[in-house]
Amino acid sequence: MDSERYDVAAKAADDSHGEGQLQLMTQTLLEDRFQLKVHRETREVPVYALLPGKSGLKLPEAKEGNCVAPGPNLPPPGRGPGQLPPTPCGGFFMGPNTLVGGKISMKQFADGLSNILGRPVLDKTGFTGTFDVKLEFSPEGTAFAGGLPGIPGGLPPVFDTSGPSIFTAVQDHLGLKLESQKGPGEVLIIDHAEKPSEN
Repeated sequence: MDSERYDVAAKAADDSHGEGQLQLMTQTLLEDRFQLKVHRETREVPVYALLPGKSGLKLPEAKEGNCVAPGPNLPPPGRGPGQLPPTPCGGFFMGPNTLVGGKISMKQFADGLSNILGRPVLDKTGFTGTFDVKLEFSPEGTAFAGGLPGIPGGLPPVFDTSGPSIFTAVQDHLGLKLESQKGPGEVLIIDHAEKPSEN
C-alpha cells in the first residue's frame, strides 16, 4: 500500500450528493478500477474507553449559532488568514493540534478521537445529549506525532508541542478520561487488488 501511488480524478454528475453517497461512489470507483475486494472482521484489539472523569462531565452546552447546518448548496463562507471556516453542526475540524466540533454527540466525539489517536475509542459515558467542543493539544501520543499520515516516509513533526496531551485536554476541558483497554474493533481486510490500466 505504501509503494504504489496513483493519481485518481473523479467528478460526480452534480453537486446534490451527500457525503454518504459520495463515499459509496468512491467505493464503486475503487472496485471498478482497482478490482478491489474487501471484507470486514471484528477482532479484539487495543482500544480506548471514553469514560466520565472523577469530577464528572464538564461538557460545554451546544449553543445556537456556534455551528452551521451542512448542506450541498451552502457556499463556503469567506474567512480571514489563519481562521477556521465555520464549524459544521454534527461535524469536526481536526488537525495536529486542534479538534473543534459543534452540536456533536458523544459517539461522534469518540469517532473523532479514534482518528486522532489511531485506535478505536468506545463511548462508555452514557451521555445522550449534544455539546460543543474546542480542544487544543500537543500532537505527541497521537497519529500526528510522526508527521502527517499518508505521506511516504512521513514528515518531521513541525507542530506546536507545547500544549497538553490529548488525554489531559480531554480530562481538563470535558471531564472525560481515556482508558486503555482491549475491546472489539472492526478491521478492514483487503482480499484482492490489481494495478489499474490508464484511461
